[in-house]
Amino acid sequence: MQQPYAAGLTVIPKGLGAKVDWAARRAVRLASKHLLRPLDRFGLERLRIERTVWARERIGKEVGNYTMFHAARTVDIAPKNDPAFLESVKYLKSGLLPLEEVFVCEVAPAFFYPHLGLVANESFEVFGDSYLLPHRFELSPAYRSFRPRRVARVAGPVSSIQRIDAYSFWHWMADCLPQLLTLERYMDGEPLTLLMTDDLGGFQRETLALMLPSNFRVDWVPARRWIGTDRFVLPSYLSGRCHGYLPEGYYAEIRKRIATGLGLPEAVSKPDLRLYLSRPAGSRRSVGNDAEVQALLRQYGFQEVKPEKLTMREQVEMFQRAEAIVGPHGGALGGMVFSTRAKVLVLYPQAMPGEFFLTMAQSVGIEHFGLTFGSWEPEDSITGFAVDLERLEAMLSGPMGLNRRCVG
Repeated sequence: MQQPYAAGLTVIPKGLGAKVDWAARRAVRLASKHLLRPLDRFGLERLRIERTVWARERIGKEVGNYTMFHAARTVDIAPKNDPAFLESVKYLKSGLLPLEEVFVCEVAPAFFYPHLGLVANESFEVFGDSYLLPHRFELSPAYRSFRPRRVARVAGPVSSIQRIDAYSFWHWMADCLPQLLTLERYMDGEPLTLLMTDDLGGFQRETLALMLPSNFRVDWVPARRWIGTDRFVLPSYLSGRCHGYLPEGYYAEIRKRIATGLGLPEAVSKPDLRLYLSRPAGSRRSVGNDAEVQALLRQYGFQEVKPEKLTMREQVEMFQRAEAIVGPHGGALGGMVFSTRAKVLVLYPQAMPGEFFLTMAQSVGIEHFGLTFGSWEPEDSITGFAVDLERLEAMLSGPMGLNRRCVG
C-alpha cells in the first residue's frame, strides 16, 4: 500500500484566486464529512462510495487469479553526480526506494469509473490498487459520490489502463502504458477489451495504438459513467506515488514499440540537441524570469521547445537526439523515456520536491540533476517561480559538465 501524505499540516495558498479555490474545496470537504452524518438514519451514508479495499485482502472472495510478476524490493536511486539533491527531496533522503509488488488479478463482479480509473466490487468498495494516490480519493469530494442509480453493463473480460492521471504525459508514460505490458503477459494471447474514456487526447490514443497487442481491442466509453462487468482484469501499478521507477525492460519496450511504430530508430548514436522545455507564462510551475533563463541557456546551445505543439513523431525524434534537457517540473519531462543518453536538469518550484523525475531518469538509465527554488509550500499552489541564474549556470558548467557554445 502506498505511503500516505503527512497529516496535520494545513497550508493556505497565496493569491486571491488560489485562496478562494482552497476555501471552496475545504468547505465542500467539511460538508461532505460532517453535514451528511445525520442522514445516516435514512441509510444514505451507507450509499456513499468512500471505502477502500485492497486486492490482496480480497483474494478468495471477489478477487481471483492473483498473479505476481515482480516481488516487492528496495532499490538504490541516489544520484551519483548530484548527491546534494537528495538533501531536499520529500521522502527518499536515504536514496533507498521501496517498490511494491507488481501483479494482475481479476475482480468478479466489478464496477469501473473510467474518468478516474476506479475499480470497485459489487458493494462499491473501491480498490486502492486502482488509483495509486490515496489522498486524492480520500480527501477530495470530487472523487467521492453516491452509488449510481443506473449502471451500463459490458461483458468480460475487460480491463483498462485509464487512471486518475492519464491526462498527463508523464503519468501516461510512467503509470498507464506500463500496465499494458503486464496485461499482455497475463492474457497470454487471449482476447481482452480495454475500456478507455472518449475524452482522451491525441498522444494517448496514438501511443496506445502503437503499443496495443493484436489480441486487445479498445472500447471508447463515456468518462463519467459507471460500468458494470462480470470480469474485470485489474493490473497493479508498476510505478508508485511520487516516483516513476519501473522494473527493468519496461521503458525500453515502450520506447521500442513507439519509435518503431513511428518509423524511427530505437535510439541515436550521437545526441546533438540541447533542449529547454518551456511552460506558458502564468501557468502552474511556469518560470517567472523565463526570458532571462532562455538568454543564459542559449549561450550553452539550448533551444526552446514546446512539446505540446509538436506531433508525437516530432517529440520522440527530438528527445532521442537530446544531449541535455532543462525544464521546470511538468509532464513534458516524461519524454526523457526516449532520451537514452541525455543529462536532465529539472527546475523545481519548491524547496522540497517529489522524486518523480529522479526515479524515472534512474530507471531509464540517464543522469538527473535538480535545482530547487521558492518556498516550502505545496507545489500545487505555485503559479510561477524565479530561477536563480547564478545557480543555474553553476550547475550547467559544473556538475553537468556543459560548455558554452557559439551563438550565431
